[in-house]
Amino acid sequence: MKRLEPEVEQILEQFVINNDKLSEITQKIKAEIKLGLATQNGSSVAMLPSYVPALPDGSETGKYVAIDLSGKNLRIMLLTLKGPDTEPSAVNNNYIVPNHVMKGTGDQLFTFIVNRLQRFLQEFNLLEANIPIGFVFSYPCELLSIRSARLLWWTKGFDIKDCLKKDVVQLLEEALEMNMSTKATIKAVMNDTVGQLAAAAYKYGSECTVAVVIGYGCNSSYLEKTSNITKFDAKALGYQHEKMVVVTEWEEFGSKGELDDVLTQFDREIDVASVHKGKQIIDKLTGALYLGELVRRILSQLVLDRLLFEGQPCEKLEEVDTFPTKHISEILAEEEGCFKTCRRLCDDLDVPMHGSSDYVIIREVCDAVSRRSASIVAAAISALIDHLELDTVKIGVGGALIQFHPTYHEMLKQKLIELAPPQIQWELVPADEGSARGAALIAAVAEKLDL
Repeated sequence: MKRLEPEVEQILEQFVINNDKLSEITQKIKAEIKLGLATQNGSSVAMLPSYVPALPDGSETGKYVAIDLSGKNLRIMLLTLKGPDTEPSAVNNNYIVPNHVMKGTGDQLFTFIVNRLQRFLQEFNLLEANIPIGFVFSYPCELLSIRSARLLWWTKGFDIKDCLKKDVVQLLEEALEMNMSTKATIKAVMNDTVGQLAAAAYKYGSECTVAVVIGYGCNSSYLEKTSNITKFDAKALGYQHEKMVVVTEWEEFGSKGELDDVLTQFDREIDVASVHKGKQIIDKLTGALYLGELVRRILSQLVLDRLLFEGQPCEKLEEVDTFPTKHISEILAEEEGCFKTCRRLCDDLDVPMHGSSDYVIIREVCDAVSRRSASIVAAAISALIDHLELDTVKIGVGGALIQFHPTYHEMLKQKLIELAPPQIQWELVPADEGSARGAALIAAVAEKLDL
């Protein structure tokens, strides 16, 4: 392969974090995990109790429904569980939430959900069935029980003022009562990482107690001993279970400046341009929402420094969001030395002059940004499994980067081999079943345990 110009190498080297630095990040995250379990607001890793006391073990049977509201998509799934060693059957429908509903009233949103649910249940003659529902609601919430979640703020394009600080399960139940004759009941509410953990545990067995979602952002959940969650007064709250799923919310790590020394000028630009400046730093370094924009800004600088496209200005490349993260996946999916995708993308961006030396640079930038993302996620996973002190653990990994990025899973695995505590036997398993399936499974667990 043709050697890169030293000035290009210099820019790419900013994205390499050595293992000593990554181990330091791991230790800092581990300390914040401990602090988050002990205090309400003192840690940059919030460690939120989910009130989910157990994961499915494969013995569950019956019909369960999931309602999954994540971004513009509403998914409704019917999952039929048939007990041990029998593959469950699933049917699901996806609906797009209209923009006016995303910015309207709570009444409009929950009526929209209930109307779609009613049609869905009608299709399977289940309107009269007393069917248990698991509800995935992937927005920042304070959980008050397994069936109660108070919305703190909206993300992902939603802005419905009259829902803030309200219990979203109560709002859904009120809409059910108003609009439906069904006997369906909400058994559990959770975010997408808890749903994903349940789906992975069902598929891979009792050793799978950790799930990591590397999608638009990055978050994780895992099964913890209740006695370790010292900020949670189990006795006073009548929580009698030995374990509980905890949502780390580790994307906020870095808000105390813990990652300042690995941030490049490009990361700082992205942070300044973001809605939540100084927050969700791990998301900005690792998530699919930001990686494409990061590549665009680097390429833009390389053009300015006359190291790319012979320094010929490229107007489209100067515009925000003209290089989505899916381009990174497409470029890295091609064999080395094959540049069809790069050539096509340069044409789409109206680059006046481009050739193979430019394509090599573009590919290397995509690789460097992806590799740094995987390194930081590996450092965080390493902190979590070190905290767990288990002999063996399976880690369910899912989300857009795992699913669509051709080299991400392997990068993550290789970096974890270098960083993870040597005494722990771990395995990364692809958790591509999705949070909807997990929500239906948590509804089954809640029914089995009579919660």
